[in-house]
Amino acid sequence: MENINITDDQLLNYLDGIGTEAERKVLRETVNKNPQVLKRLKELETVHFFLQNQKGVEQPSKNFTDKVMDGLHAKPSFTFFSPKNGLILLTGLIVASGLALTLLSAGAFDQLHTIFNLNSLPVKTDAIKFQTTIPFDVKMFVKIFVMVNLAIALVLLDRTILRPIFQRRSERLDV
Repeated sequence: MENINITDDQLLNYLDGIGTEAERKVLRETVNKNPQVLKRLKELETVHFFLQNQKGVEQPSKNFTDKVMDGLHAKPSFTFFSPKNGLILLTGLIVASGLALTLLSAGAFDQLHTIFNLNSLPVKTDAIKFQTTIPFDVKMFVKIFVMVNLAIALVLLDRTILRPIFQRRSERLDV
């Protein structure tokens, strides 16, 4: 069997219908004789079919390069929330913390203690050794809730209000 080197370009030209009839005939004969060339032709046929069914190459907008070049020199914005959404979240956190603190100081959670009885679970606990009851203090839970809310409020205050203010000040000083 002859070892004829067939390139991908020749196979793609064959798929596109480019070339003389004599070249196409020689290529068909080579493909029929050589299983490796046939396998490669089928691979390229799959890619060729996929590319033919594409809608076409998308063109970037006319001012794409200008936008990219302008963006290279722009300072990145580190705000995660818009100021409006940040203020709404901040207000909600402060109101929730205020209500919880008011209820705590009024003693609303002083007598709220409960015990979770794990023996009443519909699970067999013979093989597992663990405490059968878990005490739960609602007052401590509310205190932790208030602390977490205030920590989140401080982060929101920094991200939505303080950081943009100081960024504007530093930009004015740079100019």
